[in-house]
Amino acid sequence: MNALPRQELTALTSLRGIAAVLVMLHHFTMVVLKDLVQASPTSLIPKSYLWVDLFFILSGFVLAYGYHTTFHQRIQPGQYLRFIQARFARIYPLHLFMLMLFVAYESLQWLLSDLGAQGMSHVEAPFTKGQSLYTLKTNLLLIQTIHWRAYWNEPAWSISAEWMIYFTLPFLIAILFRLRSTWILPIAALAIIPLIIIETYFGDLGLYYAGWPMLIRCACEAILGILAYRCYQLGLFSHIASVKLLTPALILNLVLLALPGPGVPSVIGFAWLVLCASRLQQHQPHFLNTNWVVYMGSVSYSIYLVHWLILDIVKDGARFLTGVPADQALTPTLQGIMLIIMVGLTFGISHLTYRYIENPMRKRLKPSSKKTRSQSEVRHNIDS
Repeated sequence: MNALPRQELTALTSLRGIAAVLVMLHHFTMVVLKDLVQASPTSLIPKSYLWVDLFFILSGFVLAYGYHTTFHQRIQPGQYLRFIQARFARIYPLHLFMLMLFVAYESLQWLLSDLGAQGMSHVEAPFTKGQSLYTLKTNLLLIQTIHWRAYWNEPAWSISAEWMIYFTLPFLIAILFRLRSTWILPIAALAIIPLIIIETYFGDLGLYYAGWPMLIRCACEAILGILAYRCYQLGLFSHIASVKLLTPALILNLVLLALPGPGVPSVIGFAWLVLCASRLQQHQPHFLNTNWVVYMGSVSYSIYLVHWLILDIVKDGARFLTGVPADQALTPTLQGIMLIIMVGLTFGISHLTYRYIENPMRKRLKPSSKKTRSQSEVRHNIDS
């Protein structure tokens, strides 16, 4: 295999940021500010839940980028444990911090109920149904994807799915890097087949459910990401997945989402987009290399985990104050203003959680640099 110089793949970071923002807008409008999505002439926002699939593909790509030299010949127990430790350091501290905020928020509701606050009669009883002590335990263990619905911090279902798949990723990397390049397309086709079956049977790729299909979804798309990295490493398909095609690939993916139809074509489009973006050099002029877009990608994990708390507060607050959902209490104009406020709050809080929780704790908990120097993890790209 030809060795490639390590470099910062800023375009992949930017793609993660774009995906996180579109998932956030999907949740804000589909769950709370429903008049806004109903007024939309396209399916872009309703289908933007599919950007989670880009996260899974990116994880496979960047983990193969960071660990293929470690695992492609032999998986040693010490290296495997350091891999898991690095993944834990990356995802768990912020997950735990946000989960504790949700518990505090639920406790506040319980206190208001105990004090007899009138508005609480319009809000779901705290620590019941999805926000029970049982689901709190599964969230603490990061295995909540086993439920057929996501609970507490709902977007974290995908973090749970990734966490469980992480334990198999070193073996997937080892297997896929031992195969000849002629197997890349057949394996990619095999990885897509379960996604087609899931969408055909359930009607979508996970819009209203979780459970074991989401583990299959995550694993298959991580495989697509690993295969995309092999194409990047070997210089394959450069004529159809080049820097020149990066912008058209992004536009085509947005068009696919804007049109009604199945989600699997978007998954294929995301794999193509990731391969195109990986070939954009950091110094090349492109909007994905601009500082503000790259920074949005850097804080994307915080955006992804923070925004649901903002959503919950607005959703419950509307019912508490008015007795009806926010889309009934607010005119479409006020819903637009509320959307701007919610997005602004999410970005502001995400900046703080990234700076004071996510980044410091990742550095503190990750394996020592002497043990992991050979992996040369890309700071901003390694997983979501």
